[in-house]
This record gives sequence, structure tokens and C-alpha cells, in this order.
Amino acid sequence: MAVHSSYLGSVKVSGAEGAAFKRKIANGRGTKAATESAKAGTPLVTAFAKRGVVTLPLKKPAKAK
Repeated sequence: MAVHSSYLGSVKVSGAEGAAFKRKIANGRGTKAATESAKAGTPLVTAFAKRGVVTLPLKKPAKAK
């Protein structure tokens, strides 16, 4: 495998890892956790696009035992 990066941050992966990465991108499935994270993040992205800020409610920490 060879990884080439440029000054501006682009990355090229070659060899077997590059081929495996292409297969994963073309045919891969997301995990349940990734799907839930994307669903939870969508309202935040929408709010940021509209107002330019995002507000997150904070919870009180649980008492230590």
C-alpha cells in the first residue's frame, strides 16, 4: 500500500487497500450507530444552516456512587 498526500490535504491510497476501500465505498453498509448518529445530527445541521448557531441542552451529571 502507498499513501500519498499533498500540501492541501488530498490523499491517494493505492494497492490492495485502495481496491478494498473502493469496494467498501461502492457496496458498504453503515452500522446502526452511524445511522442513528446521522439522524441525530440532521436537525443540528439544519439549524446551523438557518441561524448560523446551534444550541445543545446540557444534562446534569449523575452523582458518583
